[in-house]
Amino acid sequence: MQTLPIKPSKLRLGKLLLPASLMMILSACHTLIPPKQTPAKLLEKTRSSIITNGRVSAATQSILVSSGYTQESCMADFEACVDDVRSIFFIEMPNRLQLSVFSELYYTYAENLIAQEACRIELARAPIDPYYTNAPISKDIAENQQKARTECHAKYRDALYQTVKYSYAYLFYYSLGGHGTPSSLPQESDVRTLDLYHLAINDLITQIYRKDHGAFYNAKFQDVVSSEQLEPIYNQLRIGRILSNDHGQNTLHISVGDRDFLTSQLKQHEHSSELFSEMISAYDSRLLDLDVNARRSGLGVSFVGAINDRHTTSIDNLKKLALNKALDDRIHHVGHIQLTAIIKPTGNTIDEVLSSHEFYAYFFNPSNNTHVKIGDTSYPLTANFSAGYALWLAENQLRQVSLMNMISRSDAIALPELFMLKPYNPDQKVIIMLHGLASSPATWVNLTNTLLTDSKLNENYQVWQVAYATNLPILENRYQIHELIRHTFAKLDPNGQDKASHNAVLIGHSMGGVISRLLVSDTNLTQKLHTLGHKEQYKLISHLSADQRQTLSNRLVLSSLPQVNEAIFLSAPHRGTDYADRWFTRAARRIIKLPIELTRSLGTIFTNDVQSQSFLGTLYLQNGASQLSDHSSFMALTKDIQISPSVRYHSIIGNHTNTNQQGDAVGKVISDGIVPYTSSHLEGAASEIIVEGKHNTHENPKTIVQLRKILHEHLDQ
Repeated sequence: MQTLPIKPSKLRLGKLLLPASLMMILSACHTLIPPKQTPAKLLEKTRSSIITNGRVSAATQSILVSSGYTQESCMADFEACVDDVRSIFFIEMPNRLQLSVFSELYYTYAENLIAQEACRIELARAPIDPYYTNAPISKDIAENQQKARTECHAKYRDALYQTVKYSYAYLFYYSLGGHGTPSSLPQESDVRTLDLYHLAINDLITQIYRKDHGAFYNAKFQDVVSSEQLEPIYNQLRIGRILSNDHGQNTLHISVGDRDFLTSQLKQHEHSSELFSEMISAYDSRLLDLDVNARRSGLGVSFVGAINDRHTTSIDNLKKLALNKALDDRIHHVGHIQLTAIIKPTGNTIDEVLSSHEFYAYFFNPSNNTHVKIGDTSYPLTANFSAGYALWLAENQLRQVSLMNMISRSDAIALPELFMLKPYNPDQKVIIMLHGLASSPATWVNLTNTLLTDSKLNENYQVWQVAYATNLPILENRYQIHELIRHTFAKLDPNGQDKASHNAVLIGHSMGGVISRLLVSDTNLTQKLHTLGHKEQYKLISHLSADQRQTLSNRLVLSSLPQVNEAIFLSAPHRGTDYADRWFTRAARRIIKLPIELTRSLGTIFTNDVQSQSFLGTLYLQNGASQLSDHSSFMALTKDIQISPSVRYHSIIGNHTNTNQQGDAVGKVISDGIVPYTSSHLEGAASEIIVEGKHNTHENPKTIVQLRKILHEHLDQ
């Protein structure tokens, strides 16, 4: 067959048409294949709502479109929008979809209202330059603004109450007589509506406790404290009610659990509304970020009630203290109460709930209440056990005070303070924590918080943290801390019958570990002066006055705390460390001061015959940092003291060298960089572990694992 030649012009045309044809084919294919969506984007689209991105959920948006509205047009004419949306549901009894949609619409409306100028109560801040201060407005304008503000807040409150009613009716639909069969699997709308219920509770309670600066500023508050008239459902103490005119009068009754502690607090206040200065939600950004949050998922919103007259630690407050401050004044009960709130509208059917104007806010102690019963069903109660602890840390200047302690000569600052992190519980064992040199209770933040995540430990232990001045001589600190702990137990349980008064656990880090060993020893150090070859100074004690001998005896005759039967030492230099004698450490030691009066009272004992540089003198006229030296008189006197046989003890030792073995062969090599193994090791310990890391062993995850193990074993004893 003869092949006809192709003309160059046609060849060029073919080359031009080929790419065009391919583009058409590819374009056609493109129209047939939908764009690929990643699972993450698909989930984000289907699960987003007014809570997550400011736009209503796909389900609510679909209903709005069917009713002829967009989100914006619905908010602009909300009452008409609600009527039109309701009209497309051709059923008498609201179904769950309708309840879910209305709960989201009402919360969206509430968010829209609170952002409006009319709902603002005052400027966020005064003008930077007084020149720009607004001129006084006329009486008519002021009255119109007040009227608009009142109307806006009434609508806002009502929208939140409506959100509570619709979300509550959705969540407990079947127990309120709703038709159908409950699904065994949770739906996306279940999670969304539960979140809306919680957010409405959060906003209502937060606004209530803002008082004159919140949306309830013009509501009527009534105190109804009566321990004899407990509310009947959860047997709680009624503390008040709030009446507000929100398109019909709404009444919110408030009651609290944990009656023993809160009742004692209420007696100190004329009005129940004065009990808490603030009610801080666990959603609040002011709460300190913690590495771990101890939480329990469930129903309700976690709050922290800040007690009005709570103790706050600051440098200014400490400077005002007197040297003779009573022991009672150095025991600080928890000032932040962990609470979990739910709000229930009255009514036993869906219609009764939706038409209700009466609500009950219940505050539970989440440690005592793990579940709450609604209808015939018991639901887990949510809890955030870290929130109160985080707020306490954020509010108190613990780190700043610890540094001030090192260089201050103030006697009041030198006295130890004890902080209780929970309301006293007679049925929970006590963990007492002592920090190290130049530190504070803030150093325990992650360890304490991580222990709280263990539900069994949280249910069975309460934590006390001691803050003390690490510039004091160690024996003086031991005496002051011993007296404070002993007095705390005696004050809380005079007869010593509570479970809390027995089998306490003492945990000490670094210098705190050294002091902890002294607190669980029954050693007479006065007699050791004789055995160490200081016979002359031992004889001088007999020439002191009776008061002087008693003062010295209180410091030198050790007695184990009878409430403690377990001790844990973390990187404790029981035999001292050469780190305290290095040039940079010696330089730091020179700026550490001793309190004037506390040392003067002891200094009178040391006459010309007992000079401050003598063995006995250095026990009380050297600061705590100097006494951690392995050449100090303190270490010579205390390095071999014995722990009481009634106390089981453990050692956790850090090691940042390449050696991770245990035993005598490598004992001299192991060190956390500050304290060597030979100084931390104690014969007869129930357990001893070496964790890889530096001196901050209390922050080491392996330390926390070991502590949890020890504490669980302690509970099983």
